[in-house]
Amino acid sequence: MSLKARLTLLTAAVVLLCSVGLGVVLYAAASAMQFRAIDQSLAAAVTQARVKGLLANPRPIPADVFNPIALAVVSADGSTTVVRQAGYVSEPLPFPVLSSSALSSALSSVIEVGGAVDYRVLARASGGQGRVIVAATPVASVRKDLSTLRLQILGGVLGCTVIGSVLSWMLVRRSLLPVTDMVSAASGIADGDLDRRVPTARAGTEMAALGDALNRMMASVTSSLAEVRAGQERLQQFVSDASHEMRTPLTVIRAYCDILQQDAGERTPTQERALERLSSQSLRLEALVTQLLALDRAAHLDQQARTALDVGEVMAEAFGDLAVLQPGRPIRIELEPTVVMADAESWRQLAGNLVQNLVRYTPAGSPVALTVRADAGTALVVVDDAGPGIPPERRAEALMRFRRMDDSRSAETGGTGLGLSIVADIVRAHEGTIVLADSPLGGLSVRIELPAAG
Repeated sequence: MSLKARLTLLTAAVVLLCSVGLGVVLYAAASAMQFRAIDQSLAAAVTQARVKGLLANPRPIPADVFNPIALAVVSADGSTTVVRQAGYVSEPLPFPVLSSSALSSALSSVIEVGGAVDYRVLARASGGQGRVIVAATPVASVRKDLSTLRLQILGGVLGCTVIGSVLSWMLVRRSLLPVTDMVSAASGIADGDLDRRVPTARAGTEMAALGDALNRMMASVTSSLAEVRAGQERLQQFVSDASHEMRTPLTVIRAYCDILQQDAGERTPTQERALERLSSQSLRLEALVTQLLALDRAAHLDQQARTALDVGEVMAEAFGDLAVLQPGRPIRIELEPTVVMADAESWRQLAGNLVQNLVRYTPAGSPVALTVRADAGTALVVVDDAGPGIPPERRAEALMRFRRMDDSRSAETGGTGLGLSIVADIVRAHEGTIVLADSPLGGLSVRIELPAAG
């Protein structure tokens, strides 16, 4: 749930609680006032009643006037004489039936008596003959008025809650507009627009302080990223320059190693061992320099130098070499004509690195599968093997430079740690993606996708 929704619901809950509380207080006060007025009228009627005069000379009440209070006299023997009935003369209301206990209670305070008509009743003793004067008033109209008041209060509570919620939503939405702008700006920054900044709110507010803090943070992050990028570029340039500079002396060393190995002169075992190690290590160093140059080439691929290339043919050539190197290995190849705009030399490097990984890291007799096809404008290259694979938590690491998956640090099993990183750099340079996953053959699946030509 969004912050705006939560704040609106919270405000609506507060308005509802306050409205309900105010409604309860209002209803209680109105009810108390109504019944207090009724009780005062009963007290005045029972006190000022001239029962003898009314019995001897009844005063007629106009037919269209509603009489709110009925009067009666209860004699000592319990008989009740109604002096005046409540209601209209044409439709008088029946006087309440009072038990001895109810009459006793009415002498001390106002009571309510139910029946065909509900009454509030008050009584007082009159004279010394045990006679009691009773005043009673019907309360049906009062309760009807209070019921109407309850409905009105309920409607008011609901109306206040709805209006308060709408106003709260509008105010919260307006107040959080700077946050929305900040989220939009932050999303743009996350998408790579590092020059974008968070808009600031009105000065002196918490939003303004938050915007200023975010802008200072982004300025610091942008500066740090620029320094990191500059350092990476310098390092990349150094690797490129060093690789080019090392290639010539390595070629010379290799040539002299070949001359010495072809020399038929006698050599001591120590000299023979030293010459073999010199030759093998120079080969290893030459392979490292070649891979560093491949990384440099992948980082500086020229868009103009790309041509239409059938990646299936390039991959098939490399897997043909694998069949020659390991004749007993089962190889399944499924190819479709799949043309992309690519640098041919880089793709040969990519195919060669994938084949080298199969030779180095999978058993010689284990099956491999190559699939190349075009699907909805996307070229798909999938290489599956039945080797030991790479644990899921280390697959992202396998695509990084100089990251070796074995812990032995052996040149025979570990290589230089650049094979898959070169593949990944070449794929990214061609606007593609590479994913390492589980293979249906039981090992590793290398899945490459890139835009198809045309």
